[in-house]
Amino acid sequence: MLSSLKALAGAVDRLSAQGLATLTETPSALTIASLPAAELEQLFPLLTAVGWRCDIVDGAGERAEIGTHKADYQPFIVTVEKPSQTSALQVVTSAGLRAFLPEERAEELWEVATLMTPFATMATSFLPWGSSSIFSPAPATKSPRQLVKDHKIPPSAPNDIRVWMLRTPASEQLWGDPVFQTFANLSAGALMRALASEIKNDVDLVFRGPPRTQLEIPRLQAANELKLNGYNDLLGAAAWVYENAAEAEQRHGLFTAEFGRTHPPSEAGTAAVFASIVANVLEGARLAYQLSLSDLTREAIKAQGDLRKAVADDTAKLADNARQVVTAVAAALATCIGLVAAKVGTTTPHWLLAVVAFLAGVYVCVVVATGWVFMSVQRDMRQKWRSRLYRFIPKPDYDAMVVGPAARAEAMFTVSAIAGGVVATFAIVIILMVFLTP
Repeated sequence: MLSSLKALAGAVDRLSAQGLATLTETPSALTIASLPAAELEQLFPLLTAVGWRCDIVDGAGERAEIGTHKADYQPFIVTVEKPSQTSALQVVTSAGLRAFLPEERAEELWEVATLMTPFATMATSFLPWGSSSIFSPAPATKSPRQLVKDHKIPPSAPNDIRVWMLRTPASEQLWGDPVFQTFANLSAGALMRALASEIKNDVDLVFRGPPRTQLEIPRLQAANELKLNGYNDLLGAAAWVYENAAEAEQRHGLFTAEFGRTHPPSEAGTAAVFASIVANVLEGARLAYQLSLSDLTREAIKAQGDLRKAVADDTAKLADNARQVVTAVAAALATCIGLVAAKVGTTTPHWLLAVVAFLAGVYVCVVVATGWVFMSVQRDMRQKWRSRLYRFIPKPDYDAMVVGPAARAEAMFTVSAIAGGVVATFAIVIILMVFLTP
């Protein structure tokens, strides 16, 4: 049955190419219209061998049976219904393939009657008729219609670039398959349009450059003009531009700018121009992209250096505050000892000595409070830096570079402040009790 189906598909495609019939293929049926009686008679054995349900209508609109047609009632319309046995999209003719592909259909598996070598794009698996396969499409990326300024209605830029991008470069064997050639010609045109800056109403592709470059819309036989190597180079360029949705806009801009700069003045067709320069354009765009990443890296390194300096300054300031607390506590203790010694040989009122001891305690509290406020302010600022300025730093790196050192400095100050405050408070309370006790 499969060989008969291939023979039927080939015969119908030849009739269409010779202008002897008009083909219309849908997912459920194949319609052959404007068919002369002689050609219909040649199709009878093939239609019978396939064994699908077939309806024939003559020029008068009456149904005709196989073998009972008359030339007086030509042309005929033959409708062949496809069997609905699988979830795959079943394609009989090359004309049907050319009709289905621009629709960028949602079916992931396609069974093509005349396909000899299976192949897969990022969104679709093309299989010989009757084959089975497990297929998973690639994740969606940015649509070319978001990047290419398209003045045509309906838009001619592809909506989903995955439909047109092979998963692996085309091989010599695949390149020789007529079904793949049908796909490649449509794919090449779609990829060229997806790589342009603008598509004008007067059927020109525009690359912004500078200098600004305009090329004609690629012809239907674009892949044949590209040849195998040129087609694979075009695939590589499209894959690089659209492989990452977050970077597609930047890469697309770099590619179109490099294309305008590289394109030599010539009268060659669009496909020939792509074949001659697309590899060099891709190399230049990649280099420009790497340079832009280097600029970003330098800025990131500078930002991290500034952050480390700020953390070091905060740590030094907290250490200085801890030393001030220790100094203040030492001064308070020295004052208290001096007041005790002064009590023995002075006539100064005891309440005045108690006031001096109290002021020494207030001094310690002020030093501790000042350091605590500084520590709280810096902690809040670091939290805001993290969410606004340093989100690009991974959390483990940020913890090791900022959170850890800051926490150790805060712990040092906290211990000093608590210990010093307790010691100073205890000493001053004892002194006050000594002076104020009758």
